[in-house]
Amino acid sequence: MRLNPYKSLIVLLFLYFVLGTLNAQTYQEYNPNDERFKIIALEKAKIRLDNSERDFIAAKKLYEDNFISKDELNLYELQYKTDKLNYDQYMLSVIFDNPYINIMKAVKTKNENDEIFVDLTIKNSTGSNYALETAMMDDMAGTKLDATEMFNLYVSIKDLDRSIISQPYEHHVKKLKLNEEYTMHFKLLKDVESVVISTNYGDKIDEKQILLTKKQDINLVTIRSDIYAQEIEMGQMATFKLSMEYFGDNRQSFLAELAGLPDKYIWDIVSTQSNVAMSRLAFSPAEAQQTYALRIRVPEKIGENAELDKPIEFKLLLKNTQNDIVGSVDLEIAATAKASMKLIVNNLYWKGNDTETINFSQIYLENEGMKPISNISAEIFLPAEWEYEISPKRIEQLNPSARLPIDIKIKTPKSVLPGIYQIKFKMVGNNVNRILQTSEIEFKAEITKKTNIMVIVLSVVISLALIIVTIWFIIKISKN
Repeated sequence: MRLNPYKSLIVLLFLYFVLGTLNAQTYQEYNPNDERFKIIALEKAKIRLDNSERDFIAAKKLYEDNFISKDELNLYELQYKTDKLNYDQYMLSVIFDNPYINIMKAVKTKNENDEIFVDLTIKNSTGSNYALETAMMDDMAGTKLDATEMFNLYVSIKDLDRSIISQPYEHHVKKLKLNEEYTMHFKLLKDVESVVISTNYGDKIDEKQILLTKKQDINLVTIRSDIYAQEIEMGQMATFKLSMEYFGDNRQSFLAELAGLPDKYIWDIVSTQSNVAMSRLAFSPAEAQQTYALRIRVPEKIGENAELDKPIEFKLLLKNTQNDIVGSVDLEIAATAKASMKLIVNNLYWKGNDTETINFSQIYLENEGMKPISNISAEIFLPAEWEYEISPKRIEQLNPSARLPIDIKIKTPKSVLPGIYQIKFKMVGNNVNRILQTSEIEFKAEITKKTNIMVIVLSVVISLALIIVTIWFIIKISKN
């Protein structure tokens, strides 16, 4: 059916009038609430897009009937495309605005090789605050989108210093639907109790600090020592501080054994809290982490099954009542020759006047150990302004069983007062990278004031003269 030319003209004029009116309007006015309520801004963008689409369709009709030029048609097309891009931009803003990832579980497990793993379960809990997304989500650039779905999510595990300690360093989740749970498996590069779960989605990074839980379907104990190997002198005690973590769902006690340590080495395990030796180590889910100290006393003499300065590798084992090994740690100890020196002093007391030099002799330094001691010097503690001289000043090396005489001379100041003074003295030396010293010796020096002989003679003469004069005076008076 062909339209009446007059009616067509009237329709085209009406469209031209409407387009001119709409073209004068603007839909780009700024509203500060658009950043806060982005779903409302999306609805406004949808209204603008519908209007510009209607205008563009009408403009094409007018262009076909030669009522508007090509340039005018391009302006309407440009406005439509601009509003379409603006709508797509708000659509993406809504989609990426409020994603939320729930950390459902983070379970730490341990295998027989003492490797630590974490099974991390997350959940897409992204939800609409205004229940408008479903109605507004039409085709965007030809692709059907859902604001509740998440794409290309990256997850990693960090320590409290924000260093990634998981392997793989990042786990890629391609798609996660609403309320869908997803479990990923990580290996921890170091053992920690608290971690930071980092999720990267779109341009937003979210980090949550959580405490790891332990899997309760195995009965294993993780043992960590503060140090792996020690060198200990014969007759001394080595101490290994042990941190233990129990993976189990019931209370159990375990027996400790040392495998590979010679029989002459005496050892025990003590609680660091009570310092009481433990015959069995008890654990429960409520007391999963405990700290103990393994003490090993090195014998005074090394037998045939051990040598000096040779490392001995051994294991600390924890066994259950069925004699199964539930935990172990590798350790090492090396017995070294004893390095020690002592002072032999025959006289600790000196007495003299304030003009004499204090002299302590008959002092001997003896190496009573089994290793040479080098760079030996004296440390002497004197009253202020006192001076001393020691011979020898420095001993370059003192071999085992060697004995060397030490001579000390002390000069007091002229203003020294009579009395008994204490003098402390010790020797200090080196053995490899270890400082050795003798026990501190305490000397006593009694100082008296020196008397002038001429003064004494003069005093005696004067005294005799006074006596003679007194006797003569008495006789004289008697005769009278």
